[in-house]
Amino acid sequence: MREPFTIEGLGWRENWRIENGKDSYVVPFPTLRPATLVFHGESEFSYGHYGIHLGQADVLTFLGPSTGSVTGWFIDCREGSPTAGVREEHTWTPGSARALYIPPGVAHTFAGLEHVNTINSYELFLPDPADWVHGTLDWQPDADILNIPLDIADEDVPRYRPNSHQAGELWYDMVAAQQRAMIPKVEYEYPVTRDVRLADGTVRRVELRRPLPKENKKSWESIDAVFGLGWVRHPVIRSGLESGFSAILDRHPLYFIDHGESGYTHDAYGIHLGQEDRLTFAGPRDQEVTLHLIDTRVESPTHGADVTYTFYPDPERYLLIPPGVGHAFEHLENVYTINRPRTLLPDDGGEYQPGNDVIDWQVAQRPIPALRANTMPAGREYYEARVADQKALRALPVTHSTPSVMMIKDKDGKEIRVALRKRIAAANS
Repeated sequence: MREPFTIEGLGWRENWRIENGKDSYVVPFPTLRPATLVFHGESEFSYGHYGIHLGQADVLTFLGPSTGSVTGWFIDCREGSPTAGVREEHTWTPGSARALYIPPGVAHTFAGLEHVNTINSYELFLPDPADWVHGTLDWQPDADILNIPLDIADEDVPRYRPNSHQAGELWYDMVAAQQRAMIPKVEYEYPVTRDVRLADGTVRRVELRRPLPKENKKSWESIDAVFGLGWVRHPVIRSGLESGFSAILDRHPLYFIDHGESGYTHDAYGIHLGQEDRLTFAGPRDQEVTLHLIDTRVESPTHGADVTYTFYPDPERYLLIPPGVGHAFEHLENVYTINRPRTLLPDDGGEYQPGNDVIDWQVAQRPIPALRANTMPAGREYYEARVADQKALRALPVTHSTPSVMMIKDKDGKEIRVALRKRIAAANS
């Protein structure tokens, strides 16, 4: 039995998952809102203080080895909370099955985050409009987090009034746009922010920032063997030599794949005709992943390309794979793949079924197929409809695994696609 939390509102939320073979799962998040991939490196890591958000609830999925152990410490700093001042400590194993919800105003810090990456699908809250209008607000959107010392005494624990009005989608749009514009210009590490009492008794909020070393990392690195294929750098704010925050800002539905730990290699190329994958790989930095690629696009300048490429997981960038480029991976065990794919619709306005978009083409099968990928970018309404579909699915038990879509010939010799789904038990864990 899992240990219950005492602090009001603090606790675990189950992630809705779909079986993906062996001990692998696909975990969809039905949202277009921005998210953050927090990476902690592989050396000893410590935040060195508690963090408190006043306008943000953290929703943290801890991605790491099942042999790992994460410890979290929490203090309820909310003015008027029935559990104000309560402290508690919990230890757990990383995994994709659940996410930790931390309400605004609850201080938190962690240990054991080495080799662990965290997806934060956060929720935003705004203050009372009257406080904002009358200028009595002690909160700024771009300085939301406060810090208090790890050894703070009970009598010194501050009390804050966190924001309580759930933000609308327009606010999330504005936050994503601001992050996309401002993060590349940041020249300092993620700040430490504290309230300091001056000699005259007044309290001032102070930000401490350490300058970042100059880096010349390219925003785009092409893989020339296949047209349009390459690495794109996330907007990143560093918090240490090996740690930082990658902002995942594309306004497309988000999901990640937990590839398990028992060995994960594809026996078939996955070929999307309407999906541009944007894959971030989070896992051991020294694990070499092999990627096999075939370019099936009849109109591509590299049509027929048949290449193999190796790389190492890096949470600071994503791999852009255009529609029509088949891809098969080797050695993805212990690696998590985060995807915010872009959708392209058929040029003729025909029906497009995103759940059956992938064609499975056996790795050894030749010749390479000649296909035409979709080219019409989907609009916001399309993505909003997909999010609504995912929310409806999450209300139901999982009954089938992810599909395997094969190309076969019908009785007239015409190639058709057939989707096969394995029926599974209704329980979701």
